[in-house]
Amino acid sequence: MENIHFTDEAIAGLIIQSVLMMILPVVLLIVWKVKTHEKILPVIVGAVTWLLFAIILKLAPAYLLLYADNPAAKTISGNVWYTSVLAGVLAGVFEETGRFVAFKTVLKKYSERRTSLSYGIGHGGFESVYVGFQMFSMALTGIMINMGMGDQLTNGVNEAQTATMISQLTQYSQLTFGECLLGVFERIPAIAAHIGFSVLVFAAAREKKYFRLYPLAVLLHALTDFSIVFYQAGILPIWGIEAVITVFAAGICYLAYRIYKKL
Repeated sequence: MENIHFTDEAIAGLIIQSVLMMILPVVLLIVWKVKTHEKILPVIVGAVTWLLFAIILKLAPAYLLLYADNPAAKTISGNVWYTSVLAGVLAGVFEETGRFVAFKTVLKKYSERRTSLSYGIGHGGFESVYVGFQMFSMALTGIMINMGMGDQLTNGVNEAQTATMISQLTQYSQLTFGECLLGVFERIPAIAAHIGFSVLVFAAAREKKYFRLYPLAVLLHALTDFSIVFYQAGILPIWGIEAVITVFAAGICYLAYRIYKKL
């Protein structure tokens, strides 16, 4: 950690980024609630489902296939393409399955199509809050490192994990305001995509003829998350990846809009 130093711009940018990421879904929810007077339960279910399926339940397979001391994990974690494929597949399978389960159980009696939009705001909005919290934690980590307390972060961490941590911290330590604001912008198409996926899976859960939209949502979600590999591999700049994600989100929302009109 001795060779890492977070610039003042990076720390300030991360803090501003975290605040905006947390505010964005709150503003969206308030506007949606005022305009539609929809019940809040689907929003809460969306948030809880994201936490349960995207973080808690996904933790075990992610650990076994990426971080555990076994041949498969070593092979996958050592290749950025394998890692991105796995991350995309896990995100697609767990999150879209979570949506499907939520619509089939807790929200079974909510038949209005606007339920899918409310759920999507909760699902995508909570992810934005979670990522914002991570950015705030990164800013605090940067402050600790600048104060000479960086070695405390690697206590009890093996060499491979330490190397990964150093690589990530080095990348964040030199962020500019522009890059941080770009990260905030990325949340807009991300939330839009989550709302789109929610419409597709809602349709799959409500009408048998639309069940094919559930596996389609899994595939599209996996492809969207996988696209970040082109930045990690140095093929596209960060703004290029944001453009790709925005195009993906637009396509998903267009498909969702067409299905929504038929519900």
